[in-house]
Amino acid sequence: MLDYLRRRRLRRAFRCYLGELGPALLKRYGPQDQFTVKQVLATIHDLHLDARFVAYAVALYRRDASSNCIALLGLDQPLLDSLRGEIALALFSGDGSYTVSDVLSLTRKSGWRGGPAPDWMANKHGRTSL
Repeated sequence: MLDYLRRRRLRRAFRCYLGELGPALLKRYGPQDQFTVKQVLATIHDLHLDARFVAYAVALYRRDASSNCIALLGLDQPLLDSLRGEIALALFSGDGSYTVSDVLSLTRKSGWRGGPAPDWMANKHGRTSL
């Protein structure tokens, strides 16, 4: 039962890390090859996201362990690689070489991208220049 609750909390946190954290990091710090641990932690704190699974958030948006990874979270390179392997199996068909842009492409919503909405009634009667 406890394992079920942990997995449920992990899935919920993971959805927030993909849907809210990624766009917020992009908006705050711009497009980068990988984000720093302090950037990820500060954004999680500011968005009031679940910080119990912050190692997964770091593994999503970082591929190399840094001194802050080890000092703040205790994530050395082998542990970071194993977390990235779990994420790769779940999201990228086992391809562990995913980048930040691959993760951010999962968060983009399809559909209308902006611009003037066409007047459907005028378009129906052939009176538009679209």
